Amino acid sequence: MLTVMSQNIQYGPTPSRWAGIVEVVRATGPHLLLLQEADHLTGPDQADAAARALGMELRVAPSRSGRPVAIAWDPTHLRVEDLETRYVADLHHGYAAARIAPWGLAAGLPTPLVAISAHLIPYSAQQAAIEAQILAARVYRHGGIGLIGGDINHPTATDPEIDWTLVKPYNRASRCERREHPGDPWVSNRIVGQTLRDADLTDVAAHLSDRRQDPALRRATGKHGGLRVDQIHTTPALTPAIADYRTVEHDYSDHLGIVADLDLALVDAARLHDFT
Repeated sequence: MLTVMSQNIQYGPTPSRWAGIVEVVRATGPHLLLLQEADHLTGPDQADAAARALGMELRVAPSRSGRPVAIAWDPTHLRVEDLETRYVADLHHGYAAARIAPWGLAAGLPTPLVAISAHLIPYSAQQAAIEAQILAARVYRHGGIGLIGGDINHPTATDPEIDWTLVKPYNRASRCERREHPGDPWVSNRIVGQTLRDADLTDVAAHLSDRRQDPALRRATGKHGGLRVDQIHTTPALTPAIADYRTVEHDYSDHLGIVADLDLALVDAARLHDFT
């Protein structure tokens, strides 16, 4: 069982707040950790110290915005062959795609597992959809066993509508459909969620929420605005491996942590893809 956790650290953490996040991560015990807004880890000394604190190997990706993503993994269970950031300049915050070898927990896989730490641009749903298209291509790069996890920043394809009157106007402008008249109700712009769905990616929380008839699995993960902005999406080959999903509540970030358990013995090798 592979445990994957995603956590937006929140820009500019204090030493005590970062120490709290480390404590939360260690208590959760993921084998694979996807981080966003890891600006304080960009120096090699800071990254090394963070890796030691987490008890994991850790790599930080480049970022145009100065708010990079990072990926950490437990080297006793996973082996990362490569960390791809080839198209990082095409995304506002960047991304990191770890190519995980068929070894350790992933030993039975017929191809590498690709795990992407993502942080889509918050300022435009249309631009975020373009970023999602790039990441959708990268997650299929090595055979089609993969996941995208992180701060997706925009409404999902299927979550219920929220009360947009409680959301800051600049966030409504970037996450809602255009209104024909000022008095019209605000409606979610679902282009990002629909783009991920069109790439045959499965929203883990929504998948289990529907299967278990448990709407609580769709709870908001951003502490301001009421959206489930933090999401994990799996490729068709990996979707049968979805075993569990949960949120991790704490006071060290403005985002909840999210966690997915994946039973890699259930990967569907019949749904592999040649990348062309």
